[in-house]
Amino acid sequence: MDLLGPIVEIILFFWDPISRHIGYFKDLNNNVETLKRKTKKLKRKHDEIQAEVDDAIPVGKRQKALVENWLTEFRNTENQVDSIRLELALRRICTGHSSRYTLGKRVVEKLEDIKKLNKKLKVKGVFHEVAESSRHPRVLEKQTSLPRGQQSTSERTLEEIWQCLNEEENGIIGICGMGGIGKTTLMKEINNRCTKTRNFDVVIWITVSKDLNLGLIQEEIGNRLGMKFDGNEEKGDKLFAWLKNLRYLLILDDLWETFSLTQVGIPKPDKQNRCKIAITSRSVTVCNAMGADKSIKVRALTPEEAWNLFCERCGDVVLSSEIRPVAEEVAKECSGLPLAIKTVGGAMHGKDKKEVWRNALRALKGASPEVPGMERQVFLPLKLSYDSLENDNIKSCFLYCSLFPEDHLIPIDELVRYWAMEEGFIENVNNLEEASNKGHDILERIKDACLLEKGSHGNKYVRMHDLLRDLAIWITSPSSSIEGSKFLVKAGEGLVQPPEEKMWRGVVRISLISSKIKHIQITPDCPNLISLFLNQNNQLCTIHSNFFELMPKLQILDLSTTCIESLPMSLLQLVNLRVLILRYCIDLVEVPPLGNLKELQLLDLSNSGLKNFPQGIASLVKLKRLDISWTSFTPIPYTMIYGLPSLEELRTMGRNGHVDRATFSEAVNMKRLRSLSISVSNLNGFIAHDMFHQWFSGLTSFHVMVNYTPFVPVSNKHISIGECDKIPCGIEGLIKHAFSLDLYESIGLTSLSKFQGDLKSLRHLRVSECSGVECIIDWREVGDDAFQCLQSLDLQILPNLEKVFDGGVPPPLNASLQNLRRIWVSHCEKLRSLFSSSMVEQLHQLEELTISECFQMKEIIEGDELPHNSFPKLRFLILDDLPKLESICSQRFMFLSLEEMEVISCPKLKKLHLFCSSIHQIKGKIEGKREWWERLEWEDENAKSLCSTIYKEASSEVEEEDSSE
Repeated sequence: MDLLGPIVEIILFFWDPISRHIGYFKDLNNNVETLKRKTKKLKRKHDEIQAEVDDAIPVGKRQKALVENWLTEFRNTENQVDSIRLELALRRICTGHSSRYTLGKRVVEKLEDIKKLNKKLKVKGVFHEVAESSRHPRVLEKQTSLPRGQQSTSERTLEEIWQCLNEEENGIIGICGMGGIGKTTLMKEINNRCTKTRNFDVVIWITVSKDLNLGLIQEEIGNRLGMKFDGNEEKGDKLFAWLKNLRYLLILDDLWETFSLTQVGIPKPDKQNRCKIAITSRSVTVCNAMGADKSIKVRALTPEEAWNLFCERCGDVVLSSEIRPVAEEVAKECSGLPLAIKTVGGAMHGKDKKEVWRNALRALKGASPEVPGMERQVFLPLKLSYDSLENDNIKSCFLYCSLFPEDHLIPIDELVRYWAMEEGFIENVNNLEEASNKGHDILERIKDACLLEKGSHGNKYVRMHDLLRDLAIWITSPSSSIEGSKFLVKAGEGLVQPPEEKMWRGVVRISLISSKIKHIQITPDCPNLISLFLNQNNQLCTIHSNFFELMPKLQILDLSTTCIESLPMSLLQLVNLRVLILRYCIDLVEVPPLGNLKELQLLDLSNSGLKNFPQGIASLVKLKRLDISWTSFTPIPYTMIYGLPSLEELRTMGRNGHVDRATFSEAVNMKRLRSLSISVSNLNGFIAHDMFHQWFSGLTSFHVMVNYTPFVPVSNKHISIGECDKIPCGIEGLIKHAFSLDLYESIGLTSLSKFQGDLKSLRHLRVSECSGVECIIDWREVGDDAFQCLQSLDLQILPNLEKVFDGGVPPPLNASLQNLRRIWVSHCEKLRSLFSSSMVEQLHQLEELTISECFQMKEIIEGDELPHNSFPKLRFLILDDLPKLESICSQRFMFLSLEEMEVISCPKLKKLHLFCSSIHQIKGKIEGKREWWERLEWEDENAKSLCSTIYKEASSEVEEEDSSE
């Protein structure tokens, strides 16, 4: 009996674990059913909690950490349970005791895990509210220092961006501009402004920068939302699931390349979700490729704004009478670029020595990085834009623009010709037309990268921002450590002597444009020189006879607008010369025989003083472009010119350049000719020529001047007819090929109705000083397709013009005038109205209307019934010196799209048809007597107060003139 107790204890000690292990084997099926039941029950609780979390996230809350951990633990446990069930299903019947035992043990362990998860659900307060206030505020404010002022450039741009973000149709907005212009600063202001509104549930700021990393963008968006990603979780899907329930503003700052919003997990903004994406980029192309609904260009600061910001950075030192004049010049060199202003201003803070300021000015003018911080903080950031250009050719084209003077309007056609003629710039093209097309494409790419700006004269010029020009000069400076071609650029600096000879050696391009050099008496050694620009040295009269001897690689030589009388014989040693420009060399009387310049492709002698045609041109078998317009050659050897086998462009315009029928008959055999400018005195012989129409229609551009007209062509296919007693016979056959037509001093012309269908391709029409013209078009006499392409109509000094359009209105299905965008009428003394009210419906594309000095005009629109929403696109309206004008129209209507208006000296005008919503930012000028202003009638009472900002009381001299009318 004494041994029985210990034996029982031993048996009991081992029985519990033994029975548990037996249970793994014996109770497997029952345990599995229990596990399935309890897991399913707990899954319902999991789904309820997850739904509460999903509802809380869009209102700015975040799930509690314990709740997040519980949800994760349950999902892991559920996955393991599913694995056990799958294994059982595959085995169907477990016959192996070892396998049955292992599964049974795993099932019991999972039952224990479920028990623990249930226990955690009962922790007091944790699951009562599954989410709490987020640590991530709706908007994270950012430090910023925007240049202030109600009407400042920055404030106006800021308001434009804010307005775009609040317009329903704009989902994605691009904010473009060169580096350092202030794009990021503006968007920081937008970000901070969102703290005062409830427009967005969350504002997310992502700085993208040069190296695009989509994973990092996803992580940053996730962090901003308080999300956490599992290691093997699909980030894009999870981001999309979160963001689709939010009204978000996503700011992508400094984007350099495009990416797929879908791939990242960003729902595309639309009118339904009212989300917005704002992109700042140096590339317009990137913004467009990202689907920007609107792009906004950030402009440089005005001189006044720039000076105020500069003073703020420099301190009171700039206010001293000794420092201020130099400081103003230093600030000016920063060219309105906030980055440069802040950098230079900070470097000059507290500097009270005039000599130090003058040294800084010298360094800035020479694009030298001597000013502290200039290289690291200005040039290197700007150089990122240059580095991002697609290839070396485009980079070379950008650098080439620095050869022109500061603030210079660079003619696009001229620039492209240089590129086309220089080896390696524009390649894989067959002719000048293809080269021009490719050159324009390159320019657009550079402009899209915000490294060039559109010039102020339409699409014919580009402009280089001064700091970007400094960047290019810095990159190409002989002292720069950056590899590549070296330039010597002194354009526009007022040099009176050419640079020292040692400075010429080793450089590839030299620009001394717009200098004051009178004599060049050096013979520089320039073994690598390719381009030499001496143009616009209007005092340059002599060049050393040996000047060109040591320039074996020279390809471009521009001596235009100089006072040289002759060229040295050393010119003939330039055997690789491709471009020779002697335009506007009015004192030039002779040039050496040019036959030795076998590589010459462009020769421009236009407006030069040469009396005799240069010898040797017949040997220039590679010559592609010849311009001898407005020269005094008598006679012009047309037969020899027409024999040049490579000629693609020929310009012979001028009073002395008339082509006769005999010589013109040979021109039609010039197979490569694509562009022609000629003067003729008699069209009859040309029109009758058998091959004329076929050959003429094959030209890509032409300008035919019949007699003399003073106007510049406005299209690439232009006819101008001047000083004619009657319209030349057969002119209709010529006009049908033209896009623009000038008629000047053509006395015999009474209207254009006679041309009938030949006007259907015309885009621009200008009629001036034609005293016989009484009507431009009589709709009863012309075909249905007349003027269907017309875009601009310019009528000047037509003393007998009584009607612009007569004969009612074009038929309803007529396409006439449907594309007319601009009308300009001046000095038409008998004209009493411009068009009838029934014609207004034809003018739905009209954008600009200018009427001046038509002294008998009483109303613009004659008649009573105007169509609904008349002139829907009219943006510019100018009414100047119309003493008898009483009304624009007798019927009530409003200009709803007007942006700029001038009303000057119209003392009898009774009403301005303006509506306040259309003129809240109107520009222009209203000028007249105070009494006239006070009695003006308005369609909208608020319009007068809005227009008062542009009203100016007429001077006494103007009042006296009005009284005398």
